[in-house]
Amino acid sequence: MTLIERETEVEALRAALTDCTAGPARIVLIEGAAGCGKSVLVDTLDEWADSDGVLTLRAFGSLAERDLPLGVMRQLAGDAPAGSLPEVSAAADGQPQVSAVREFQTALERLSASIPLVISVDDVHHADSASLCYLQHIVRHGRSTRMLLVLTTPVHQDGRDAAFSTELLRSRHVRRIRLHRLTPEGSGQVTAGSATPTPREGLAGELHAISGGNPLLLRALLEEHRSAPCGAGPFRPEPGGLFGQAVLTCLRRSGQHALDLGAALTVLGDSYTPERAGRLLSIPAFTAAQSVASLQASGILDGHGFPHPCTESAVLDQIPTEVLADLHLRTAGLLHQEGGSLTTVAGHLLTTAQRGGSLATTPWAVDVLREAAEQLLRNNEGARATDALELAHEFSQDEQQRADIKTRLAAITWRVNPGRAEKHLSAPLEVLRSGRLASERMAPLAELLAGQGRIAEAAEVRSIILRDSGGAQDNRRRAGYGTASNEVPKAASTRAEERSGRDDSRADAETAAQRFLRTTVLTDETLEPVVRALRVLTYSGHPERAAQCCRELIAEAERQNAPAWQSQFSSLLATVLLRLSDLHAAEEYARRALDCLPEQSSSAFVGAPTATLIRARTLMGDHAAVARHLHQPVSDTLFKTIHGLAYLRARGLYLMAAHQLDSALGDFLEAGRLAKSWGVDSPSMLPWRTDAAEALFRLGETDRAQTLVEQQLADPDARRPWVRGITLRLRAVTAERRQQLSLLNQSVDELSRSGDRVELARSLADLGRSLRAAAEPVRAEAVIHRAWNLAWECGAEALCAEISPAMEPDDRMRQPPTSQPQFRSDTDTKLSDSERRVATLAASGYSNREISLRLHITVSTVEQHLTRVYRKLSITRRQDLPVDLQLTVSTAEAV
Repeated sequence: MTLIERETEVEALRAALTDCTAGPARIVLIEGAAGCGKSVLVDTLDEWADSDGVLTLRAFGSLAERDLPLGVMRQLAGDAPAGSLPEVSAAADGQPQVSAVREFQTALERLSASIPLVISVDDVHHADSASLCYLQHIVRHGRSTRMLLVLTTPVHQDGRDAAFSTELLRSRHVRRIRLHRLTPEGSGQVTAGSATPTPREGLAGELHAISGGNPLLLRALLEEHRSAPCGAGPFRPEPGGLFGQAVLTCLRRSGQHALDLGAALTVLGDSYTPERAGRLLSIPAFTAAQSVASLQASGILDGHGFPHPCTESAVLDQIPTEVLADLHLRTAGLLHQEGGSLTTVAGHLLTTAQRGGSLATTPWAVDVLREAAEQLLRNNEGARATDALELAHEFSQDEQQRADIKTRLAAITWRVNPGRAEKHLSAPLEVLRSGRLASERMAPLAELLAGQGRIAEAAEVRSIILRDSGGAQDNRRRAGYGTASNEVPKAASTRAEERSGRDDSRADAETAAQRFLRTTVLTDETLEPVVRALRVLTYSGHPERAAQCCRELIAEAERQNAPAWQSQFSSLLATVLLRLSDLHAAEEYARRALDCLPEQSSSAFVGAPTATLIRARTLMGDHAAVARHLHQPVSDTLFKTIHGLAYLRARGLYLMAAHQLDSALGDFLEAGRLAKSWGVDSPSMLPWRTDAAEALFRLGETDRAQTLVEQQLADPDARRPWVRGITLRLRAVTAERRQQLSLLNQSVDELSRSGDRVELARSLADLGRSLRAAAEPVRAEAVIHRAWNLAWECGAEALCAEISPAMEPDDRMRQPPTSQPQFRSDTDTKLSDSERRVATLAASGYSNREISLRLHITVSTVEQHLTRVYRKLSITRRQDLPVDLQLTVSTAEAV
């Protein structure tokens, strides 16, 4: 039998056998870690001895028989010819008498005179003390005996008697042989020489990585591989198979504490020190270090960790779950006592609970779990932070603390699952309504409710805060509340939102919102004010800036692994894009927002992107898709949130497009009722009055409609171009002809500055119809063409269909453009900016006087510009001006 990478050891052992046949005695001590082949080498020696006519006496030390007096010597004597050796004996104290030892030595010498002897003792470190006395005497006095004494012992273990060990050191006849693990090349030779078919490429490396070069483990892996099904993937041993049994054998042969230490190492991980392992197992640190060294020598460990997951799994398979849970709990206590990493301690506490352990005996655990959750959040480990807080809530016994934890859970679970986040606030609200929630815990609750769109409940909490403030407010201020860095942005955002409706402070509001968004880091605490600041930009006339901020925040949310934040900012971007009349992009981002949420989400927030989808697809004419959305169930709490307002409006607009006017009116009025009751009645966000007015006009209820229009015009938000533009369009419905043209022209002017091309197209279409009724067909056709082109550019096919009946029959038959118009037409590029502005207004039907008033120039300047335009475009009259002039020019800008 060929022993791989054992040539030197075999040669030394063979030489010792040859020498002993001629005398004097030879002693060989074979040292090596468990599984490295000590017994295999002795077996080989026995085969040589048998073939050479040498008598072999062999014994095996055993931990189980260590206290059995003379157990090893009786095994040796039993292998000798009958009557050749005296019976071994011991005195009453278990130790042999000197005379008996000498008699045994004499008998050995007499026997060796007739035949050479090989005496071998496997695992001599487990030999009983009486047998060691015999062996010590043989080592000291057996020099003239034709004998080879072979002893095997592991490394890094103190199992031998000190006197016996010293005797081996003193003897000049002792040869030490140290067995090491196989190298990768050695493992490759063993694998190639196995009885399996030709091994696939890379198998030897895989098996060496798993076994660490331990021959016993490698043989176990090869046996498993023989019976494993063929596959192209990496080989993995089966749980509880031969490899696992071999690992367990090595552990048991590496010292009495090795198996326990293996379990401790799986728990301690990178926190291992000999002192910690010793405290965990109630053994001296030196013993723990010695056991680690023994396991390292056998390849079970690499450093203080397992070199391969399969090895660790084999160890864990031997340890009961309750034992592991207790080890994790005690490790957590040990590290906590030493001031160790909070996240590490929390990890052990979580594992304790996962394995069925209880934290009832660790009152400090709740605080540690809460602090660790914050650190985990900073490391973008939201799932583990959530687990830590949920465990803290489970074992907290303090009602106020439990309410705090639930509030914090609501904040961080909003990152991934808005539905769960909404449910987390139920418990704090229950405590609040029972009058038991401390006042200092109400502000975070109110912020979260507002962030979830639960306006009525947020107002309820804030009213309690105001009622209870008094001296408590001063105490909170003295304690530092309101001065923290995350409170400043909130205040700035709130001030910006409150002032954005007033002309004299609108610029300040927008500037404050932009500064806030530019300087604020996105966190759980800043999420809600960030959303408010985005709404300030969206509804104060700068939706394009809000869109850019939304895109940046989507990327940041993705970086922080917060899919629900991605959903929220995608939904906001969809709303902004809808306001900018980019219907296809709005639809896309609304779908992305829904895709980021967990399947079957029960969150009321789902209503926000769904509302945008409904509105976009209604304008695009895809009523079948809208009907499918409306047939899907919604959250029970949707209509108790601000998202329900958007949903009601979207549904109402669809119903109005489907000519279900009474149902549409009901939705608009319900949205308005809720908005007023919650104190969020803002036409820039929810123009429910003009929506209802349009339904009422169609139902013939002119007086009610006019009342709602006048109410909206009286609102401070009506100073904003978008609100004013859509309101003036409806006010024109009942105005007399001359005033109607003026109102619609104002509406077009306002909406051209708002960025909402769909609403601009509506006003242009109404203006064209009014011009036609006023017997101005040329201007009417130009304006209606502008309206249709705008609607087509936006993808608003339903609006195109509404406008088409107002067009001439020949124009209605014209094929739509095959592609989206370029930003500027060829005609535009021939003209200067000043000429283009004048030509655009002239093509829209404005007189020279009206153009001069709108552009703040003289009538003579208008005529000069038109003269140059006619020459450049090779036309001779106003009616020949093309209708595809640049439509996005701000007509309020001066030449």
